[in-house]
Amino acid sequence: MKALSFILFLAFTFVSCHSSKVTIQKLDRYPMESTFYAEIKMEKKDLVNLLNQQIDSALQQPISKGNIVMQVERTESMTMSIKNDKLLYSLPIHLQTSAGSFAKAKGDLILWFESQYQFHDDWTLSTKTKVSDFQWTKEPKAELFGLKFPIEQLSSFALDHFGPMLSQTIDDQMKAYSDFRPQIQALLENAATPILVDTQRNLWLTGIPKRFGIAPFFDNGEILLSSLYSTAVLTIHHQRPTVEPISTPKLEVQPFKKQKTQIHINAIFTADSLSEILKEEMVGMELPFGKKKIKIEDIQMDFVGRLLTTRIKVSGGINGYIDGSGAPYMNDAHTQFKIDDFDLKLTGSNMFMRSGVKLFRKKMQKILEETINGQIQQISNEAIEKIKKDYASYALSPLINLSVLPDNQIKFNFESRSGSLLYFQISLNGIVQLKVNSNG
Repeated sequence: MKALSFILFLAFTFVSCHSSKVTIQKLDRYPMESTFYAEIKMEKKDLVNLLNQQIDSALQQPISKGNIVMQVERTESMTMSIKNDKLLYSLPIHLQTSAGSFAKAKGDLILWFESQYQFHDDWTLSTKTKVSDFQWTKEPKAELFGLKFPIEQLSSFALDHFGPMLSQTIDDQMKAYSDFRPQIQALLENAATPILVDTQRNLWLTGIPKRFGIAPFFDNGEILLSSLYSTAVLTIHHQRPTVEPISTPKLEVQPFKKQKTQIHINAIFTADSLSEILKEEMVGMELPFGKKKIKIEDIQMDFVGRLLTTRIKVSGGINGYIDGSGAPYMNDAHTQFKIDDFDLKLTGSNMFMRSGVKLFRKKMQKILEETINGQIQQISNEAIEKIKKDYASYALSPLINLSVLPDNQIKFNFESRSGSLLYFQISLNGIVQLKVNSNG
């Protein structure tokens, strides 16, 4: 969750630095839910090793009934597989049996277990294990006088006494790792805690979960595969919001199609911060005009209807203002800011010829687009490189490792719906992978 919070922090910081009242775009919906998808990979050998240890411990004490005493030990590692909604185990064991002082026998047996597992909507996992079958690989033979033990009696004894005990051992071990509620509740509380992302503008972010789901396990040979799915609404606020206590959503259990994580950040802005960003880049810039130069002294931006308007104070070749306007939009890939039908007029003590105005209009349009896109690319690239560097492999706990593999582009969209309100969304795609080390 710490890694996820960091990703969202970067994304929200990007939004806070590029809020403007752009109006020509049309959002699909607001607010837009983010989708988080993570693959779960669990090495079967790790889980089997845990089960082997617990089984060995459970088999330390012999079991007796009447004059029969039986000691059992595991001869090889148990095997494990998944078929539909059942866990299947096979356990090879060695039996040493005595009946009275003289009759003793040894034999080898394979027990097969079948475990019905089920995820519940309260984030717990239950298993119900039973012996499904058995097979003698080496039938018991008496060591004294060549007597032969009644094999049916020994089979029943082993199944009736060790079978339930080993089944319970498996269920107890699975139960020890099956209550995810504390981790999920901690994750939700962490996600919902408002995070200050812009001290200058007092912007805060929150994440409100909507859905959680897990896919049934799939056996891929040496690895057990599953996936986690979640949706949430991520929002920027202009002041620290009051967040109500979050209750854990019910867990959905169903197959989820493999997909990229899609982070969509929603924000509503009432003030234009784009002017301040452009001032940092453009004030002091000198532009050639014939044999003279024009120096930018100040810039203000606003939006009127479907137009972006600028007022640029200049000196030098022109002493006055350049008033420009055009229709802002995003390119088809939603990665480049563009201005369509850009036009300008000049006010001040100097005037351009008509041809000069046309050339200067193209120059100002290009400067505005390049300056805005330069800021977008700089912050986007820094965010992506930071994620790649710090979260290519990140340990959430001794048992769980997380990897974040982001795309190389951040996309965004915008719309002005009423008055001066700007509805803004930014999207960052990628892949989140979780690896569960069950030998921790």
